[in-house]
Amino acid sequence: MKKWLLLALTFILSSCGFHLKGTSVFDTPLPYRSWQIEGGSMQRALETVLRRQPNVIVNSDNPDVVVKVISASQDMATAAVDISGSTSEYLLTLEVKVQAYRHGQPLGEPIIVNIRRYMEYSDHEVLAKENERNIIWRDIQTDAAEQIVHRLAHLPIRADQ
Repeated sequence: MKKWLLLALTFILSSCGFHLKGTSVFDTPLPYRSWQIEGGSMQRALETVLRRQPNVIVNSDNPDVVVKVISASQDMATAAVDISGSTSEYLLTLEVKVQAYRHGQPLGEPIIVNIRRYMEYSDHEVLAKENERNIIWRDIQTDAAEQIVHRLAHLPIRADQ
């Protein structure tokens, strides 16, 4: 009975398109095969997401496309205060601007991604909240990289020059 239930659950989850976060590839394949990332603080996240795509080579000697991170800015602002005037919630924001180049020429317009997350805060749990903040920043960078790669799939295709 347990085997049938497990089998039915597997079929139901797979038929509805369920994927664990970070394991799915995008519906639209990337238009170019080899990529190089010049990403600064976003380097690792962009490379990781690109490597998950099928038939993609990252950091090749002769890349088809070079993706340069023009700017990446992080901000943490107070979003809410409690009765005593202490911060009870922060808004973490990441804005990333990238440009793709083929043979030194820009491909399309720069890609701008904004990611925002709220984080509850308590002075009683300073170390735990610091670790939570670091985890949230990592997740924000991964989400931004996934959005960037999704948009890179829609770059205009140019023949070799």
